[in-house]
Amino acid sequence: MTAIADVMRRNRLRWFGHVERKNEEDWVKRCTGLQVSGMRRKGRPRKTWAKVVEEDMEELGLDREDAQDRAFWKIAICGDTS
Repeated sequence: MTAIADVMRRNRLRWFGHVERKNEEDWVKRCTGLQVSGMRRKGRPRKTWAKVVEEDMEELGLDREDAQDRAFWKIAICGDTS
């Protein structure tokens, strides 16, 4: 049985790889570097999606450039080719 944390990690990395392979002019790709203006809440900052993805990639020993090879990326995050 697969742990829910593993399923969530796999889905986050699957989406990250999809966006990472997109054209630089695509609106989804441009939104990854978007800075939001305004004031933050008081207290510890919440984890961002990008930070969680970085931690997931570090845990699996992956780099951002690895996402360009779709077959390798799928094997690395899913463990199978189906």
